[in-house]
Amino acid sequence: MGIVIRQSIKSSIVTYVGVVIGTVNVLFLYSKFLSPQQLGLYTALISFPQVFAAFSNLGTPHVGVRFFSRFADPERQHNGFFGYLLLAPFVGFLLFLIAYVGLKGVFQSVYMDNSPLLIQYYWYLPLITFFLLYATTLETYSKVHLRIVVPTILREIFLKSSNSILALLFGFKFITFDQLLNGIILVYFLNICFLLIYIKILGKLYLRFDFSFLKQPIFKEMYMYGLWTILGGATATILPNIEKLMLPAYKGGLDSTAIFFIASSIGMVIAIPRNAIASITEPLLAESWKNNNLEHIEEIYQKSALNLLIVGGFLFLGIWTNIDAVFQIIPNAAVYSQGKFVVLMVGLYSVFDMATGLNSEILKNSPYYKYDFGFYIIRFVVLLLVNLIFIPIYGYNGAALAMLVSVVVYNLVKFFFIKYKLNLQPFNLATVKTLLLGFFTYGITLFIPSFEGDIWMNFVNIAIKSICITILFGGGVLFFEISEDLNRTVKSLLKKVIG
Repeated sequence: MGIVIRQSIKSSIVTYVGVVIGTVNVLFLYSKFLSPQQLGLYTALISFPQVFAAFSNLGTPHVGVRFFSRFADPERQHNGFFGYLLLAPFVGFLLFLIAYVGLKGVFQSVYMDNSPLLIQYYWYLPLITFFLLYATTLETYSKVHLRIVVPTILREIFLKSSNSILALLFGFKFITFDQLLNGIILVYFLNICFLLIYIKILGKLYLRFDFSFLKQPIFKEMYMYGLWTILGGATATILPNIEKLMLPAYKGGLDSTAIFFIASSIGMVIAIPRNAIASITEPLLAESWKNNNLEHIEEIYQKSALNLLIVGGFLFLGIWTNIDAVFQIIPNAAVYSQGKFVVLMVGLYSVFDMATGLNSEILKNSPYYKYDFGFYIIRFVVLLLVNLIFIPIYGYNGAALAMLVSVVVYNLVKFFFIKYKLNLQPFNLATVKTLLLGFFTYGITLFIPSFEGDIWMNFVNIAIKSICITILFGGGVLFFEISEDLNRTVKSLLKKVIG
């Protein structure tokens, strides 16, 4: 397990560095150097291929992880499994390309009126899809060999840093917008080249094609599993991208897409800690289910929900009470501050999702794991329908409202299911205390005056309110001992500092 732990820790650190780079890119570089139309196009060119690749991969990433152990044999070059991983996405991409070309007229009719730039750069989408498709495949192959750090560095740091450089080159007039987009495609291509070189260095680049397994029962098992996971994987990919696919088709087009992208990126910062806590906690849940220890599962359920609510509430208060100052710091504030209420709804979306705890992780490790996929489909359907209703009326605000509605429905369904089937629920008196403390803190911040002046005064305003929130909310959580885990952690840190 040593290599797994080391790789996981290193990968987590790299991921958070990538989050920082991505945040700087979105909030400062893209918003400063790209017009709303250009930023909306950039968003679409990144979002569309993610969805296309999810369908084109034919479930290869999931098949690779699940079935690699049954082919693993270095002396026989893993029985041609790497060749299968290369060939299957290519077949899927050809099928996608046929459909993409055949439906070109439909694509044009949907996006021509409000987002003509998408039509102009029509062929960029399948090209990026191809590179993204194989980047995911090669990452999967590295993952099954327990090597995830270098692929994570390439995805989180190389790609995002390269985009930073391209944005700066464009901003300072060294390259044109077309060259910027061509540069993005080149970076995706280089990412694949570096992944292949890394696999070669590992000594695992087995370019052998062995089709004998096609006649064996395992192929049918792989085929059926791949088809099943296409639906789940594609749904999981569409959910965070669906608004970026739909907004360009309505009034406001790529301008609305850009405003939504900037504002939602601010709100989604709140949700970042959930993934970290989930990755740490899920092995504990799996072990508890193995031992049928429902008491421990409920303890994890309630503690995770409480700690996530505290962290999410703290971040939400910090962002929402300072949102006007944050937008004034961002370039082109007059344009992107229109997304203020997108930040509110996406922030509430994140907090509600965190406050209901690790319900999906509990279900996925339980005998009811299939239901979680069903609930995911419900969430997708609700999100799609509500978007179709709200986007034509409210634009990007409607897209954010649809996100909030879908996550509330999704988590309430899981909450009642877990309560009914397992008699477990995530809330207790500490939940109420946290909410009351949050409302009290927010009320106090409303009386704090904001100082007018240059951009630096915005930092002063942010600092004053942030200190107030830290003292009132953070201090209140510790003073009233709302979370034993947080109190214990803080006391441990203080002892180390004092020592």
